[in-house]
Amino acid sequence: MSVLFRVELYVLDIEKSLSFYEEIIGLELQGRNERCGRFNYDCFSLLVTSDSVLDCNHYFNAAASSNVKGNGFELIIVVEQLEEVYQRCLKNHYPIEVDVETYPWGMRGFKVADPDGYFLRITSK
Repeated sequence: MSVLFRVELYVLDIEKSLSFYEEIIGLELQGRNERCGRFNYDCFSLLVTSDSVLDCNHYFNAAASSNVKGNGFELIIVVEQLEEVYQRCLKNHYPIEVDVETYPWGMRGFKVADPDGYFLRITSK
């Protein structure tokens, strides 16, 4: 059985968010239009979509509104060059929530908020 995992993040500024994931985190943009962009890796897709596509009755606007996007959600992204990504985040003033640390299972990582406040853990392979 083949499995494909997709996560969709709704964002305020599509250009700023696509730039963050492509230029800061280092993901490769696979496709896009004026309201959405897609990053693929193996059996995973990250969709970044303008929240302007959501009508006022959508769950995110009506029942789950919060000042912090993705409250209770942590997206883990595994990268080749952890230190380079960390330095790009610092250089571009993205809020580092937890500095680089070594986890008990041997991987290293740090935690950062994206332009919309989504909580990301960036880890080494």
